[in-house]
Amino acid sequence: MTTFEHHVRSLYQSLGGERGAEALDPGDSYYVDILERSLSRDPIRALADSISLASSESVNLLTGFRGNGKSTQLRRLKQLLEEQGCTVFLVDMQRYVLLTKPIELSDFLLSLMAALAESVKRMGLGEPLTQSYTERLRAFFQSEVQIESLELDGGIGKIGTKLQTDAGFKAKLQNALRDRVTRLVEDARAFVVEIVGYVRKSSKEPNRRVVLLVDSMEQLRGPSLAGPGDSAQSDSWQVYSSAVTLFSGEASNLRFPQLHIVYTVPPYLVSLAPNVARSFGASTLVMWPNLHVRTRAGTPDPDGLGLMQEIVNRRYADWRSIASVEALQRAALSSGGDLRDFFRLLRDALLSLLDAQRKHGTTELDATMLTDAEQRLRNEFGFLSESDRRWLTKIHDTHDPSLDSNDRFVDLARFFDSNMIMNYINGEPWYDVHPLLAAELQSQASRGASRRRERKRKR
Repeated sequence: MTTFEHHVRSLYQSLGGERGAEALDPGDSYYVDILERSLSRDPIRALADSISLASSESVNLLTGFRGNGKSTQLRRLKQLLEEQGCTVFLVDMQRYVLLTKPIELSDFLLSLMAALAESVKRMGLGEPLTQSYTERLRAFFQSEVQIESLELDGGIGKIGTKLQTDAGFKAKLQNALRDRVTRLVEDARAFVVEIVGYVRKSSKEPNRRVVLLVDSMEQLRGPSLAGPGDSAQSDSWQVYSSAVTLFSGEASNLRFPQLHIVYTVPPYLVSLAPNVARSFGASTLVMWPNLHVRTRAGTPDPDGLGLMQEIVNRRYADWRSIASVEALQRAALSSGGDLRDFFRLLRDALLSLLDAQRKHGTTELDATMLTDAEQRLRNEFGFLSESDRRWLTKIHDTHDPSLDSNDRFVDLARFFDSNMIMNYINGEPWYDVHPLLAAELQSQASRGASRRRERKRKR
């Protein structure tokens, strides 16, 4: 392997695979303290302080786009809370929830308790408690629900797995439990109280705070990126509206005695259910934004670009051997501060570099390689209707994604899901269209204006 090939391989591998955009622990060699040092108030430390100052229980919400480092920050929150003497359970709901189907309080509670039970067992705490909860659940199902396919021999965790993998079972369970959720809520709360009691007794700290961090619920999304009028739009609407119902309408049933809990929630929830945090009482809503690589006026932000450069430097310090600072900054700006897109652009460009080296002896990323990578990423946004273009252009101009009509509820959620819209915080939250999409919208607007001028001239 040549030195050049070594540089390309090392940088490429550091940006993808198991060491790509995965969630990192704060002590990881790849970890960069991003927003906690670039904002006047660190949102994650503020969330930790909110929990430490709360009374016996609290509910907090964390939202942000997929791939912008939110799961990494949950791990940082876990560390901060543990340093304050809390016992913290962190659960990844991707393993327990089918995230592309409508969710109801019943199946969410079962999935949440399954995740908590598995986390308790992994930490070696109170396995008899999980067995006791499973037995209560078994009695409840046998006496009131009578679902033949329900098996509890594998414990509550088996229900969580089945709910995540079997859409038919999920729907059947929802139908059977729709009028029986009160007992389910009571049993879940009793289970939580037992766990908190066990933790406090084991630690010999009667007031020890117990915290549950619920990751991945922000990924609740429609089964497809259906456009206006698409037959799948109705299915998407059911998923999005079920998320609103769960975290807004059922908020009182998502509180648990003596437990401090943080739910990740979809970013579209903030727009579709204004003041959703108030539904939980005195709760905190933390918005984790994209990295601030540009200002609201669209000019580059040197601090944000510097952080993006440091992220790459932590992963492979010799990256300058095959890429210039200007190339790295261009990829950062084109990604809009989204780490996943940033890594994808660089990896795609590295493949072109490898090909160019074989053909022409080129040994450094150039503008053509980045342009091609940007176009391939832009293509993934797919077809946009004229109404989509008008609305996205308005969002780009105003930095406000507010709905003109509730009829476009699904479209807004679709924009969030597909990363067409990006969220930033600079004093106050603001939004913008993905830079690659914004450039395309502006280009099309310019072409349209030219055609209109030409038609007018010919007349």
